[in-house]
Amino acid sequence: MWGIDEGADGPDLYRYLVTELDKLGLVYLHVMHLGNELLIDDIRKRWSTALVVNRPGRPRESIGTDLSSGFADIEAYGQMVLANPDFIARLQANVPMTPADRNTFFGGGEVGYIDYPALEQNPTTA
Repeated sequence: MWGIDEGADGPDLYRYLVTELDKLGLVYLHVMHLGNELLIDDIRKRWSTALVVNRPGRPRESIGTDLSSGFADIEAYGQMVLANPDFIARLQANVPMTPADRNTFFGGGEVGYIDYPALEQNPTTA
């Protein structure tokens, strides 16, 4: 996602790791789905407890589809929730989401973590 090349063996490594981790009886597995449908399907088949799936860049229209299809037990939204402290209100009001500023990630300060405006603070989205 951020310049890491896992190489041709990456998907097979994930399949192996998930199979072995499943034997430990862990409560959940959280995966970031970056588009390899075959791999994510294989992970779902190998994982027997709760699967948390984060699809970065997920379009608003597809929110909830992994849950309704039974593919995921929980959907994670990471950056979308970080940049929208009123995430649920924005969904309910069908207003645009504020995009996350990746340049502020891991900066060590409040910028990019607690300074995103809520709807009532941002007249352009109300």
